[in-house]
Amino acid sequence: MSMTHFWLIRHGETQWNANKRLQGWLDIPLSPIGTKQAEQLGDYLRSPSFETPVDVVVSSDLSRAFETARIAASHFGHPIEANQGLRERSYGIYQGQDWSTLNNMLADSQGVNFRDPQQDIEGGEALHSFHSRIVAAFEDLAQRYRGRNVLAFSHGGVIDIAWRKASELSLDVKRNDPILNTSINQFSIDANNVWKMTDWGQVEHLETSALDDII
Repeated sequence: MSMTHFWLIRHGETQWNANKRLQGWLDIPLSPIGTKQAEQLGDYLRSPSFETPVDVVVSSDLSRAFETARIAASHFGHPIEANQGLRERSYGIYQGQDWSTLNNMLADSQGVNFRDPQQDIEGGEALHSFHSRIVAAFEDLAQRYRGRNVLAFSHGGVIDIAWRKASELSLDVKRNDPILNTSINQFSIDANNVWKMTDWGQVEHLETSALDDII
């Protein structure tokens, strides 16, 4: 059965990532560290260690992902398809706030629980709606690029949803491993929209010192 293979990559770091501020759909650019990470990723994708012939390059239309794609994948010679369906989750009125403030609000029972699949987010997306959007976006890509190798640049929340779908895990299962900036995550989707995980969390292209700072 013909499979569409995905290499799903998180964008490089932004200053808001470093400051632990909630970005969502806000269009925050790469930081200098994020640009360096994208360059390191590009070096890896050009190297003999990455032997895959890339047929398609797609990206979230938010600049932190699209710029990562431009820096890291332009050498493949494919146009980068900007895909709004691959955007991060919209956090509505909570976008721009720092995580410590949000966690304190939740502890005081004043805030929303972003991990509750049914929790409504004012001006944003409930987790179950975000899940449906991401699954539909990848299954549409799988149908349009059946049997091809797709390099996709997106966001941490998107990668979390893909991990759950490919692992057959529910939205309320705790994920212990971090999703690092410019990490590479592999999965495939067949003609019946069955997802299969191949590899996850690859970061061999990043300098050890950078990983020490993140983990």
